[in-house]
Amino acid sequence: MIDHGKANAVNADKVSRRGFVAAAAAGLVLGFSFSPNRSGAAVNSFGKFNGYVTVASDGSVSIVVPGAELGQGVYTSLPKIIAEEMDADWDSVTVQLATGDPAYGNPNKQGRQTTGNSDAVIGYYDVLRKTGAQVRGMLVSAAAKRWQVQAGECRTESGAVYHDETSRKIGFGEVADAAAELDIPEDPPLKDPKEFKLIGVSVLRKDTPMKVDGTAVFAADVDLPGKLYAALRTSPIFGGEVVSYEAETTLGRPGVVAIAEVDGGLAVIAETFWQAKIAADGLNVEFDAKGNDTWSSDRITRQLYKGLDEEAKPFPRARGDAPKAIDDASKVLEVDYETPFLAHACMEPMVATALVTEDSCTLWAPQQQQFLARQQAAQITGLPIENVTLYGTFAGGGFGRKWEMDYTNQVTQVAMAVKGRPVSLIWTREEDMQHDYYRPAVVGRTRAGLDADGNLTAVHARISGQSILDFQNRSLPIPDPTVAGPGTFSSYAIPNLLVDYVEKPNHVPVGFWRSVSLSHLGFFTESAIDELAYFAERDPYEFRRSLLKENPRSIAVLDLAAEKAGWGRSLPPDHGMGIAFSPGFGSLLAEVAEVSIKDGEIKVERVTCAYDCGLAVDPDNVVAQMESGVVYGLTAALYGEITLEKGAVVQSNFHDYEMVTMADMPAIDVHLMSGDKPLGGVGEAATAVIAPAVTNAVFSATGQRIRKLPIRSAVRDMA
Repeated sequence: MIDHGKANAVNADKVSRRGFVAAAAAGLVLGFSFSPNRSGAAVNSFGKFNGYVTVASDGSVSIVVPGAELGQGVYTSLPKIIAEEMDADWDSVTVQLATGDPAYGNPNKQGRQTTGNSDAVIGYYDVLRKTGAQVRGMLVSAAAKRWQVQAGECRTESGAVYHDETSRKIGFGEVADAAAELDIPEDPPLKDPKEFKLIGVSVLRKDTPMKVDGTAVFAADVDLPGKLYAALRTSPIFGGEVVSYEAETTLGRPGVVAIAEVDGGLAVIAETFWQAKIAADGLNVEFDAKGNDTWSSDRITRQLYKGLDEEAKPFPRARGDAPKAIDDASKVLEVDYETPFLAHACMEPMVATALVTEDSCTLWAPQQQQFLARQQAAQITGLPIENVTLYGTFAGGGFGRKWEMDYTNQVTQVAMAVKGRPVSLIWTREEDMQHDYYRPAVVGRTRAGLDADGNLTAVHARISGQSILDFQNRSLPIPDPTVAGPGTFSSYAIPNLLVDYVEKPNHVPVGFWRSVSLSHLGFFTESAIDELAYFAERDPYEFRRSLLKENPRSIAVLDLAAEKAGWGRSLPPDHGMGIAFSPGFGSLLAEVAEVSIKDGEIKVERVTCAYDCGLAVDPDNVVAQMESGVVYGLTAALYGEITLEKGAVVQSNFHDYEMVTMADMPAIDVHLMSGDKPLGGVGEAATAVIAPAVTNAVFSATGQRIRKLPIRSAVRDMA
């Protein structure tokens, strides 16, 4: 059974500046929140406090992680930042997932509590360092007062305060009560990074033991007395609505308690999930497709290609006059690229639990947008937002899917139908695959010109695709950056550069997919750069290197990847090597893929990554995220494709939406270039680069270009 209290935060609306420190369990609780100023930047707000840190009398330290743990490691990396500045004994630190609370807002998100865009560490880094330093300062002051010495004469190490002159030592827990009575130091001194003992060092992740022994609480593990279960019966066609359904027979089935109307269709509520699912499957329901049954993959693809010849909206920061420079070029290359819809396919489908009473609503969910989930639950129930509580759970993958509100809205609607009893809504894999918020299908056209010496003088890239922001009713006056953008082109020294965008809406729900626009723009741009290298009769690595001449940091990443992969070495027959580079999320990445092709089948033999994310808070976790990004991106590049017929998704499970298996996995070598550069994001960058690295390697092996994903079907067509 989940312990509700473990994730509880101090009520941010009821804690005064003097009274924020609680002596609960003879311990010290400390934290602070952020709120946006008028410019949108985050500012310290000492009027409200939330509990980040608890120091108990036995010396144990509990730290709340404000972000959602999606497998990316923030359950360890964020508490490490506080523990570093505290000088806490890492072995004595336990970690708790935060509740939904504005006190845990990400300064990088204007104070909203969200986890996405690879910026959890970037956004919370300064907040958590300051929090840890405040705790340390208060503990030192309490110890110094007890010893009647100056605080400046004391030091901290491994969960204790030391006074070296008198050889005295006292544990944090022994002074926690006294520290609770002190004022918060508003500007505590931070450590010199040269003194770091945890940041920059690999440690065992705090969630690993729990995930090994089964005690980690994922969404499906929430166990509450009297809990019911709900299964969905929704329109197979996006935008379809329930016209009628026959409830009497279904309500007479064993275990069935109620039928609830939810967004997109119906939910059957029963004593067990199996009873709910069987009843939902047998529910006699009629849907109105609202005309959306005329959509198909072929229709959408034709529409996208048509957009390439229509009027486009230019992306900001164009350089020179690309169309004229291309017209004046000695050689011109024009190529089209195509990427399909992609599902998120998290190992854990959508699951959430809710309990609604007359005066409260409680949610348990692996939400990436805790603040918005609470807001929408308040709207659905009609309750004040302060009466809505959200407890975070571990997530079995997110990749942007658990950013969406559909499943938490639905479980709230379900719980409204059975007030007073908790209910878990569990999506089946089929429901998950066929009702996703998909990575948009996109096509791109690149026209580029070379001068007589083979130098790249101009690029005009046009993107045609569905807007994610417009689908969310968040249209911008500029092209949607979640779909369109310069990709890697803007990193290269191209004198004339124009990127523009044609928006082509359709009925398919689209959302943020791991690495967002870079997931297709990386393929478009790095494929085009590779083609231009051969067009100029240049080595692809050297060609990129010449275009990065104004950015030594990027050159260093590219050089390291090429060196570690053995670029230029002799390869066996039917083998090829491809390279790709990309900035993204504040970091720099280059990958080299080696492939073999035999009898129309491709095998990726090895992937070499060079990665510069500035300071790596936990190097092993960064390596794991690079490997994860390669696996996720490789699955999509090799096999990923969601297709539509008569308005509905064809694929339904992993038999027709395949994953890379262990037998198919390449060896992955990751080389970090951690240093004193600004923090960069980690979770998404590797996903964007693997597709062009592999397709460029296919060209190296076969002399044939792949301009349409997925790769496996294209390779089979070559045979």
